[in-house]
Amino acid sequence: MLVFIKSVHTFIWLVMTCANFLAFYFAYIGMFDMWFWIPCLLIVSEIFIILFNNWRCPITPIAEKYTTDRKSNFDIYLPEWLAKNNVKIFSVIIVVEILIVSVKGVFK
Repeated sequence: MLVFIKSVHTFIWLVMTCANFLAFYFAYIGMFDMWFWIPCLLIVSEIFIILFNNWRCPITPIAEKYTTDRKSNFDIYLPEWLAKNNVKIFSVIIVVEILIVSVKGVFK
């Protein structure tokens, strides 16, 4: 079961990573159409999910039931350093995206 949970978690992480980089790219090139806003909607949804779960991914407690391992990557197929710093890395990316969008004038 843990393999299934880690696989699903990794797939969701990949989708959200793509959404982050797509939003970043579209903001950078100034393309503020549907293809920019769909990834943004995914990102905002993820932020709310994490906030309402006390800064924890809701998949983590499910995975905890199937192992005593508590390394940063026990619930996802990522290198431990990336799993440990995931929130920091993507927080910076999201802040940069917001700054680019603000500079490009989409909110004017």
